[in-house]
Amino acid sequence: MSDLFDSYESDFKLAYSDAQQKENQIYGLTDQDQRVELMRDVEKSLDDCYELIESMSLEVQQLSTHERAPFNAKIRTYKQDTDRLNSTLKSLMDDEDKRQLFGDSAEGENYSQRQTLLNTNESIDRSTKQLNDATRTAVETETVGSSIMDTLRSQRDQITNARDTLGEADNYVDRSLRTLKTMTRRLATNKIITYGIIAVLILLILLVLYSKFA
Repeated sequence: MSDLFDSYESDFKLAYSDAQQKENQIYGLTDQDQRVELMRDVEKSLDDCYELIESMSLEVQQLSTHERAPFNAKIRTYKQDTDRLNSTLKSLMDDEDKRQLFGDSAEGENYSQRQTLLNTNESIDRSTKQLNDATRTAVETETVGSSIMDTLRSQRDQITNARDTLGEADNYVDRSLRTLKTMTRRLATNKIITYGIIAVLILLILLVLYSKFA
């Protein structure tokens, strides 16, 4: 993998660790200013995490399809961990925290814009995953199709060879049949000649006997 991906991954781990540590510090804090300050820091680190995840995703797209799987799995894990931290942060925010973080309209424009951005990132991630899955399926289908074509070609060659062998066998059978027919004709001829000789001998014997006793 490129050094750039390794750099993004290293920066992500630092940003994630920073967000995790500061989020853990929020628990039990009663000082509102400290809570809000830590929440701002966590949000900034989480934004950095999402940007670095996107950068890593773009780097992975430069790889060939069969090389992407382990890196995509790693990126999905990073995304899930970051989403989990983000959800935990939201659950820690009370109304006062939101008011100080986003202004009097905590549910208003700034908060909505940030949520829209997060939702857009999630949508992009889903679309990217679907595209990767479709690409992987297409490659697998192409591989299977190529394998089937190779198998069919091999079977066609085997059938062709078998047909040629059967053709040669037919020729041998035809020649054998012709030889058998010739031998059969010769055997019949020999039988006729033998019977003729026997008949002549019998006739001669009868003539000799007749002339002897006449």
